[in-house]
Amino acid sequence: MKKLIGLALACALLLAGCAPRGGGEEAEELGDNSIRPLELTEEEAALLNLVGNGLGLGSAYGVYQLAVGETVTGCSIEVLSWVDGGWQATGGGSVGISGSSDALRLGVVLGDGDVRINWQDGSGQYSITAAVSSMDRSGTGLTWAWLEEAQALTVGERAPLYLAVYDDGDGVTSAALPDSFFDVAYLSQYDRAYAVAITLEG
Repeated sequence: MKKLIGLALACALLLAGCAPRGGGEEAEELGDNSIRPLELTEEEAALLNLVGNGLGLGSAYGVYQLAVGETVTGCSIEVLSWVDGGWQATGGGSVGISGSSDALRLGVVLGDGDVRINWQDGSGQYSITAAVSSMDRSGTGLTWAWLEEAQALTVGERAPLYLAVYDDGDGVTSAALPDSFFDVAYLSQYDRAYAVAITLEG
């Protein structure tokens, strides 16, 4: 199941690479470094839904377009766990950035017990898998959020792409990115939280 949705996501990244879409005035407002949800065509979205929803995964993936300036040399993509009032990395990796900024794309797939990160740049495609325990998306005391709007990025600062918050007691109020990722009081009132974040390097 995990391989199938990973394959579908990789195909969508390749299809999306054929014709860059979006940007324009929004890109100018955000500056040189930014990330935004990738605008899929109906055909690309249908490919992901066919595999993802057909296997009961729902919206268990996020696909993003990355734009960077000339001073950026790479990025780290981390899977994080909320521990003792702060985020701690539990997995992930770093990739160098080469080729055209138009070709930088990132896919996040939530699997059973792990998170798979697919990366595409001008020189090829890469994949990172991080094991995550206790990240069940079928429970009731759970809320999650994907980054749904374009966001400016600052070198050296984490930017969240996905957040899941769990509580075994009275339930969880809804989360929103990027704000909930940085809200210590919100996160600390619940049993556990996980996130996927990107950090530019330069």
